[in-house]
Amino acid sequence: MKKRQISAALSLVICAASALLLLAWLFTFPRFFNWFYLAYHGIAENPYTQAVQKLVIGAFYGCAPFAAASLYCLIRLLLNILKDRVFIAKNVLYVSLVSLFCYAVAVITLVTGLRYFPLLIICFATGTVGTLLLVMKNLLRSAVELKEENELTI
Repeated sequence: MKKRQISAALSLVICAASALLLLAWLFTFPRFFNWFYLAYHGIAENPYTQAVQKLVIGAFYGCAPFAAASLYCLIRLLLNILKDRVFIAKNVLYVSLVSLFCYAVAVITLVTGLRYFPLLIICFATGTVGTLLLVMKNLLRSAVELKEENELTI
């Protein structure tokens, strides 16, 4: 019991920090990515690098709402866990939504990854996480159904 509370609290802190980082990046990502891309590749700006920068920045802003919504759902889920409300239908909904948001990011990065290959790695990762979350959602839904069934038999 104690370990679950500590783990959930730590996860909540990580989600809150991620939300703050996302908020900061909403205002600074273009400058940060331009600086990083030029520093990493060590080449001056040219039409190709400008096209890549626009593509990645566009993908980031396309994915940002889904990232924000996922963080919101994860925070709500973790707050429920901290309140010892684990096997409830609302948590099934939160996990399901995060899975759908992962698939949305996978689609965005798939489309943009066709023009800039490294984004396909993000597509694969978010697609895999989305699938794992669907499996977890099904397990959680079964646990909720069992809990409700046991409450009715008492």
